[in-house]
Amino acid sequence: MPTTTTVSPLVTGPGADLLAQLADVPSPALVYDLDGLRRSVELLLTDVSTVEGAELNLALKACHTPAVLRFLADLGVGADVASTGELRLAREAGFGRFTATGPSFTGDDLDELADSGIVLDASSPDQLSEICAARPGSNVGLRLRVPLPASIEDGRTTFGHGSRFGALATDPRIGAVLTANGCRLTRLHTHTGQMTPLHLRYKLRYLLAVAEVYLDVTDIDLGGGFFSLYADRKQALDAWTEVAAALDAFTERTGRVIRIQLEPGGAVLAAHGYLVTTVRSVEIGHGHFDADVVTVDCSAWNLAPWHKPQVVPLTPEAPEERLRATLIAGNTLYENDFFGTDVLGRRSTFALPEMAAGDRLLLTNAGAYTITNARVFNRLPLPDQYVARAGAVERIS
Repeated sequence: MPTTTTVSPLVTGPGADLLAQLADVPSPALVYDLDGLRRSVELLLTDVSTVEGAELNLALKACHTPAVLRFLADLGVGADVASTGELRLAREAGFGRFTATGPSFTGDDLDELADSGIVLDASSPDQLSEICAARPGSNVGLRLRVPLPASIEDGRTTFGHGSRFGALATDPRIGAVLTANGCRLTRLHTHTGQMTPLHLRYKLRYLLAVAEVYLDVTDIDLGGGFFSLYADRKQALDAWTEVAAALDAFTERTGRVIRIQLEPGGAVLAAHGYLVTTVRSVEIGHGHFDADVVTVDCSAWNLAPWHKPQVVPLTPEAPEERLRATLIAGNTLYENDFFGTDVLGRRSTFALPEMAAGDRLLLTNAGAYTITNARVFNRLPLPDQYVARAGAVERIS
């Protein structure tokens, strides 16, 4: 009989021991599971090593918590930064490898970037012109818009031709700026939002075709968006194998070696962060929403305005037939402060037991873009942060 190869998923849920530990953490609290984070990062590093020389960098915009960043730096991950402020934070955390792109960078930042060995990837033709004018004869990178076929771009989670970042490869200003300033385009960079295996293959083919025109290109940064890529880890592994084969074919045909960089953020961290919160009030059967409305002691608007968590009661569970449609509301005076609201403003209900004031909930997928996106609307304090590691929970802020 044929054998079936089982591939471990990138992320596993919290175990009973961790849930028991989190039940005792003062709320509101944001807790990072470092043991789970280590496992996922080590799997990612193993997977991308299928592509010889590929480098995995953390999109630092996903996390600014120093203790977590130091942990990731120690695992051998690099950092992709979007500002000099993020660069300084990454250096302080111990990262030793950097990439950089973002519209915030100016010619005045180039000396600081060069001190860390960074070739800046321009986000627009005008920024490319500014970089090249400030440093004639230098190496530069360029973020490109990849015009994804309509069949694989949905306009909400992928951003190809419709992205506001980057340049089109056919823009004549690119060649003119490089020639006028004697600069060499050495890296192509793109990020198209959530990236399926199909997107990965398409983007690589596209950028390799661009690299055949710009002969100084040695590096391609394929961006992040690993939630979709790792929806099925076996399919992701198959895609990495195809990437390696395509790069080998390019080298055989051209004699040039192209190195790959990747910069996931949410897919590295999100699943390993848990928001622990306490119910403050409950309205059973709200007449307008046709659901229970549970208000908790932290705010979706301030902390998590566009992520959809799973919600786990840290109290005894009710039988499935007694679960109720429940909206989880934040504690600000903003009417649309609900957890699980998507980027289009659509609210999600959660199937929960009937809740009461004082009950505690665990909200998943809070490990990325939480503190980095945080607001202080109503001047509410941010939750304390903790790390869970080796059976112990430690407060870090």
